[in-house]
Amino acid sequence: MALAARTVMGLLSASVLSVIGIGVAWGLFVFFGAAAHATLLTLFAAGAGIGAGVGGYIAWLRFDHVPSWQGHLGTVLALALAGAGGAWGGFQFGASQEVACCTGPAITPITYTALGATAAANVLALAVGVVHEINLGRKWVAFRAVAGSPAFGASRDERHTPH
Repeated sequence: MALAARTVMGLLSASVLSVIGIGVAWGLFVFFGAAAHATLLTLFAAGAGIGAGVGGYIAWLRFDHVPSWQGHLGTVLALALAGAGGAWGGFQFGASQEVACCTGPAITPITYTALGATAAANVLALAVGVVHEINLGRKWVAFRAVAGSPAFGASRDERHTPH
């Protein structure tokens, strides 16, 4: 049940932050005077990827285990890269849906960019979450300061027993 709830929250937060990332990318493109279409597409993919990666990370952030700052940074970077790759793939798929002769598609390529970033970042976040749930030999520092204190009656053996 927790995995399903985190997945839904990841999809929601990643999609919102992905769209915000696209908006920031558009603002950077306009206000810094860039003119190339490739620059705009790169900014869109990067903005959507970073937004989706951060959104997926926030949804899957665990408070009961505290990894090192390198673990946090590595996870965010991996999710952002997956989001950027998904954004690029989503744009390529959306651009191929466009009809050249007379009408535009019902869903624009930019929408596919946000959807691709959201999907890719959350698939990776789900995989990381599942791996963390099965705890494949990870040496995470358990956040049990209160439960392990002598004031709560835990014996010395109980405090040092790994869970």
